[in-house]
Amino acid sequence: MVENSRPTVDIDQKDLYDMASILGLMSRVFHDWDKTLFENGHEVHVPALFVATLLLDKKLGQEMLSAAYATFVDVMKKRKILVGSPKEVSWPEWEMESLSHPELSKVYDLGIILFAWNLASKQDELPPEMFLGPLFSCAGTIVEGIDHGYYLEDEKIAKTYEEQRLALSKNHGDEEEFMKALTRQLEAIDQMIHD
Repeated sequence: MVENSRPTVDIDQKDLYDMASILGLMSRVFHDWDKTLFENGHEVHVPALFVATLLLDKKLGQEMLSAAYATFVDVMKKRKILVGSPKEVSWPEWEMESLSHPELSKVYDLGIILFAWNLASKQDELPPEMFLGPLFSCAGTIVEGIDHGYYLEDEKIAKTYEEQRLALSKNHGDEEEFMKALTRQLEAIDQMIHD
């Protein structure tokens, strides 16, 4: 009998929840800035896509970071990756009535592909798409984590929200320059998603 030598995918639920909470929290930080920068603020997935690029594991290297960003855009536009190839993967439909915050459904989609890339970066055997099945089965954990972070569901995360807003604007030098750069980034992302 031939044993299956394919590596197994192991996902720590607590780590996944914590990563999802960070994605939710930082999406809230940037979405709130977005609402102050634009008269009709962008939908939450625009700043969330920006946040996802910041949260990508930098060990991936420039070429893989660019590939990851392209998959983020595909997920936002088509809810698929590797479109047209034999390895194409479609995102399952959300049961919107079961979600407490259906307005965040595109952020949940984004979290799944972000976490697939970050999990793939921690090993050399499996490409990101091999993590999608297990992540789809852990979607409830991702949803709960993103909701927790985005809606500041406890005092600790609300405090972290305030600290992050202050730290991010201060760490980028001049606040006015930071806001101008952020405006350009958000406009570029919105245009890319909606082209």
